[in-house]
Amino acid sequence: MASNRDERMFYTMVETLDYNCYEYFINCTRQYGEYDAVERFGQKVKRSELVRHIDCLATYMQKEIGLKRGDVYTIFLPTTVQSFVGFYALNKIGVIVNFVHPLSPPESLKETMLESGTRGIMIYDLLAKKYIDVINEIGVPCLVCQSSDYAAPVRKAGLQMFDAGLHISLPKINDREVYSRAVRLYPPSKGVSGNAADLAVYLNGGGTTGKSKTIKLTSKAINELAYKIGHIDKVYEPGIEASIVVLPLFHAFGLCVAVHVVMCYAGRLIPMMQFDEKRFNKLMKKNKVVFLVGIPGMYKKIMREKHFDGPHLGNLRLLFCGGDDASQTFLDEFNSYLEKNGASGRLRQGYGLTEVASVCCANTNDIYCPGSIGPALDGVDMEIWDEDHNPLPNGQIGEIVVSGSTMMEGYFTLDKPDDEGLYADKNGKKWVLSGDLGYRNDDGFFFFAGRKKRVIIISGYNVYPGDIENKLEELPFIREVCAVQGYQEKKPIVRLYVSFRDKGNDEAHKKEIIETCQKHLSQFSVPREIVVMDELPRTHMKKVDFMSLTEKHPNTKAAEAVNTAG
Repeated sequence: MASNRDERMFYTMVETLDYNCYEYFINCTRQYGEYDAVERFGQKVKRSELVRHIDCLATYMQKEIGLKRGDVYTIFLPTTVQSFVGFYALNKIGVIVNFVHPLSPPESLKETMLESGTRGIMIYDLLAKKYIDVINEIGVPCLVCQSSDYAAPVRKAGLQMFDAGLHISLPKINDREVYSRAVRLYPPSKGVSGNAADLAVYLNGGGTTGKSKTIKLTSKAINELAYKIGHIDKVYEPGIEASIVVLPLFHAFGLCVAVHVVMCYAGRLIPMMQFDEKRFNKLMKKNKVVFLVGIPGMYKKIMREKHFDGPHLGNLRLLFCGGDDASQTFLDEFNSYLEKNGASGRLRQGYGLTEVASVCCANTNDIYCPGSIGPALDGVDMEIWDEDHNPLPNGQIGEIVVSGSTMMEGYFTLDKPDDEGLYADKNGKKWVLSGDLGYRNDDGFFFFAGRKKRVIIISGYNVYPGDIENKLEELPFIREVCAVQGYQEKKPIVRLYVSFRDKGNDEAHKKEIIETCQKHLSQFSVPREIVVMDELPRTHMKKVDFMSLTEKHPNTKAAEAVNTAG
């Protein structure tokens, strides 16, 4: 365990009390006065202007659409300023925001809108064309957001011409309004207050094990997480210290940490609709970026891009890595650049679930243990359970379970209990069963051991793919690696999928992979097959799609063949 603490003056934290997310943002940032709250296409938007747009859009939603407390509205946007404004505006009037991946197939969008009972949709003009038939079929009002809504004058004219040309080419949406007009139509009006326990959002889970579950989170849960993260570190130069937001708002890590935390602590948000490592690094050089939230793949790409290294890295103070496992070798390499450039922060790994508003444990600059995912956040209970839901002693691998004030209300269903997906122990306390394996050491640090469903059992021995992947990521020629279960003659094996940094040395690389596994891992963890790919498949969350690579049991495939034939 180690510590790296510097002394700074912090602004006073606002307790969550009974605020909704809108009220929490307003009350947290009131103490900072005026500052640059967001920036897009070179245009910096002051806090007062952002709040005015939020308030006016809330009034539009009430007056034009007739939305009221408890209604549902869909935000179908990439990471944009409009998505931030839309969330806070709808939250202000007590409307549940149904966040949907903006590249979902039309039928998937239709299904979630009908199931949730949504009463309208925000959509980005550039992505709208293939969804028009679905929106018209459902018959809800559509608010179209444009590239030119937020842009510096030097770029605005060109973007307006682009938007105009795009709209001419699009078939007409039956009930359509444009965002830029909606935020000017009405003056601010009164919202809902004291409704922290109301549902704030519907969020889709990771979706790596079939159809994604829809998680129900309250304003209280989202604010509690912001409050807990805020005790780790705080922005102290309002509007100057910035964070580049890559994660989407339909992702809990994106909404609750990358956006809500920074918004409430007066950081300047710089959204990226689509991740590009070269542009990301240029933004890092141009702005005082102090706070970053992302997945390991993002950090790996920005580190390997030629513009990464430089004195601008010295600004970085708080960096979280989650959503996937990261090897200690990679973390050490990344942090060597930060140390070289005088940064006080280090990239630390954490762990979280959409079911608990994302982060539930994390290493920090002050408290960390190499190889771990950190201790539980203050006020969050984490335990390791066996198959019978009994706590296990420290050091033993079992299922990670979580409870606390950031926990979901349950999964969204039409015909099941409101708390569907939560497990009540013998004392009535509710827990989220993560489906992930891990253990806790005697110092209270948790260690990730793999997905529960990814455990490969060979001759009664548990093989954890994460152990194989972490060891092989140390090899310099490996770009990505994924270990999954395969079969040879109906017997389970470890099958390895890899992509290499270079081409033409596949056989030599395969040999070194085998030798490395034989040297450092159990005999059961040595892959029997190695498949080389240019790129590993990914889920819509940009994680490696291990489910698509995992081979079904031969008996399962045979049964499916019989069912199909029948």
